[in-house]
Amino acid sequence: MTETGFYSFEEVCSLIEEKGLNRFERDNADLNSIWQFGPKRSCLQAHTTVFDRYVLYATESDYNAIRKKADEEGLALILTEKSADLLDTVINEYENVKSKAILFIRNGNRIMQPSPVECSISHKIVFFTNENLEFVLDIIAENEKSRKKTGTQKVYTFVPKKEKEPEIEAEKISEIFPLESRVLHGKYGEGTVTNISDGRITVDFDDFEEKIFSATICITKSLLKKAE
Repeated sequence: MTETGFYSFEEVCSLIEEKGLNRFERDNADLNSIWQFGPKRSCLQAHTTVFDRYVLYATESDYNAIRKKADEEGLALILTEKSADLLDTVINEYENVKSKAILFIRNGNRIMQPSPVECSISHKIVFFTNENLEFVLDIIAENEKSRKKTGTQKVYTFVPKKEKEPEIEAEKISEIFPLESRVLHGKYGEGTVTNISDGRITVDFDDFEEKIFSATICITKSLLKKAE
């Protein structure tokens, strides 16, 4: 997917599974936006239907590894504001310009008072592009491999891997959402279908820029609807 749109949570899950990472079953988690990599391990929030950002509630190990790599790539920005309101303001400013930076907030989970589970994971990392999501996931995957090699990996229960939705043929997609048809998205409002190719739908929204979606998810999860 291009930088014009974020991965849906279903696409994030597929990406994580492709990297060989498991999901820990949390009874109190919003399974439609949160992936936790293990008990007392880092936790990714990908609530991309509401926010234009990804948030990693990071353990000390993941925080240090990601920060080191981000420093080497010139991507790291360290936020030192001590007020939750100031931190929110700064994060929103970077979100509004779709920054390529990765924001690091040491002990940010406690400062910003998230849910009790995330609060128990010390640090917060915020980023705004799909490329940085893959960058972060690759580092977490490396960390997990290192843990397994040193024998510190514990056995725990995982959420069963979901069967991947079969791809929908282009002809079928065009029947449901024809080119130039008007559609409605819960976040972006009304727009016009401008392209259908490679299993993806491109929509030019009236009040937002062009976005690209997985056709399978749009249809099976009713992400897009026909505008009346």
